[in-house]
Amino acid sequence: MKLKYILFFGLIFFNVFAQKKEIKKIDSLNNLPFEIRLKDAAVLDEIYLKNAEEAAKINYNIGEAKSYSNLSLVYYYQGKYEKDLIFSLRAIHIFEKINDLENLSLEWGELGYRMKKRNLDKAILYMQKAKYIAEKSNLRKPLLSIYNNYGVLKEMKKEYDSALFYYNKGLALKERIKDKVGIPYSLNNIAGVFVLRKQYDEAEINYNKALQIRKEIKDTVGIAENYSYLGDMYLFQNECKKAINYYQKSVEITDKYKYFGLSQDSYKKISDCYESLNDDKNALIYFKKHSSLKDSLINQETNAKIAELEIKFDTNEKEKQLLQKQSEVENSRIKVTVAIIFAILASIIGFLFYRQQKLKNIQQHQEFELKSTMAQVENQNKLQEQRLSISRDLHDNIGAQLTFIISSLENTKFGIPNLDVAIERRLEKISDFTRNTIVELRDTIWAMNKADFTMEDLSSRIFNFVEHAQSANHQIQFNFSIDKSLENKSFSSVVGVNLYRTIQEAVNNAMKHADATHIIIINTEKLAEGLRIEIKDDGKGFDLNSTDLGNGLLNMNKRIEEINGNFSINSEIGKGTRIRIELENFS
Repeated sequence: MKLKYILFFGLIFFNVFAQKKEIKKIDSLNNLPFEIRLKDAAVLDEIYLKNAEEAAKINYNIGEAKSYSNLSLVYYYQGKYEKDLIFSLRAIHIFEKINDLENLSLEWGELGYRMKKRNLDKAILYMQKAKYIAEKSNLRKPLLSIYNNYGVLKEMKKEYDSALFYYNKGLALKERIKDKVGIPYSLNNIAGVFVLRKQYDEAEINYNKALQIRKEIKDTVGIAENYSYLGDMYLFQNECKKAINYYQKSVEITDKYKYFGLSQDSYKKISDCYESLNDDKNALIYFKKHSSLKDSLINQETNAKIAELEIKFDTNEKEKQLLQKQSEVENSRIKVTVAIIFAILASIIGFLFYRQQKLKNIQQHQEFELKSTMAQVENQNKLQEQRLSISRDLHDNIGAQLTFIISSLENTKFGIPNLDVAIERRLEKISDFTRNTIVELRDTIWAMNKADFTMEDLSSRIFNFVEHAQSANHQIQFNFSIDKSLENKSFSSVVGVNLYRTIQEAVNNAMKHADATHIIIINTEKLAEGLRIEIKDDGKGFDLNSTDLGNGLLNMNKRIEEINGNFSINSEIGKGTRIRIELENFS
């Protein structure tokens, strides 16, 4: 009996030890230095994919998510941007599932920053998600990079005031924790914006601050980089002599430590400066230095190309000799072939005549269809004009009248001394109701102005609504997700408005009546031929069999029926409520 216990506990100990060893191996790969991941990106994809699979086998969620995050990064360095997006979203899904908010915000931020040159608007949306999560939970580590990178995106949008605002927020965080490596990056970004705004004195102050810190921590690459930035600033002002001075300081360091990429760039700019000063001798000297570095960097690739061309040349010579021998044989076949060709040509001419007639009939049919399509487009344009006309009337007439009502109520409150408290409260309720009516009116006008919706339009609208709901009730945590394959799907404005209003009503019901305290989930996913949207809450729920459905739920059901969808409610007392919307043949 004792032997059995010993074996049993020994087996448990062995499994725990083996699992810890496997976790340590997974973590060591996930924590490889950035330089190695950058250098070996071409061979790390299979390694990180295997790492994620091993983590999944032992249910090590954080290890699996970080492996996918690293995998997306190496695919980005390989230029495989679609895979970069796929695996980054996998990591995000796992971080959300395990509620790891720090890594979740970091991943959204990194994905957004990597998207900046491919889709700037989407990059900003992803970065906003990262910023929202990090700021809400006061996560300092993600915010150190998010503020700086968000500033870069704003700079790319030429929104310089916003860029400076976020660069300074990032700088303040770094100064608070005395991050001497990170502070110069923020200072250089701030200086760069001042250069674009032609505020050169402010730019120079910030560049010099960054340079001084980098000298203190002996960051040789950073020192050379800052000299180059100062050279760029003076070159931007056409002060070539000062620019040359700083570029030469930069190359003194980069040549010594073999940072050839930065040296090459500086030599080219020095050459351009001397050319602007009509100093052709020095312009040529520095251009040759630039070219020699450029040649050395591509020398290996050039030699490989030469070898490839030599092989092709030798092959072509042998092929010429072989073709010469074959041509002698072919000449004897030509005479027979000519006779056959004449017979084939006669058949082809007959076939082409038949085909021409057929194409003529097809063309006539296509012209008829084109005219029908143009007529439909014209009708749609008329409908759009009608919608725009109605929306303008709503905005100019009803909107103005509602605004007048609010103003009148405010004047009434302040115009009557010693106003009864009950009457004052009633006036405040009427004023609040009128303000909400204006918001609803603006939503309706927004919907009427759109001829059609994309899923991204709908998700953006829902995201804004959720943000307002969150600000109104901080006790409820919201989680909104969308299947990425749906983002570019489109549907009519009628479908879009009904979906938005139904989701809005469901969320409002959960906030007002369900006493939900933990989370409301709005989940959108793609079905085989359609779309499913679910709204869940963890509130008190209700008994469907003994409760009369109110106007809100009946109206939601009616809206979904109008767009040929299916609407269902599942609720139990004490177990929350789930509302499901399904659309078939969604395109």
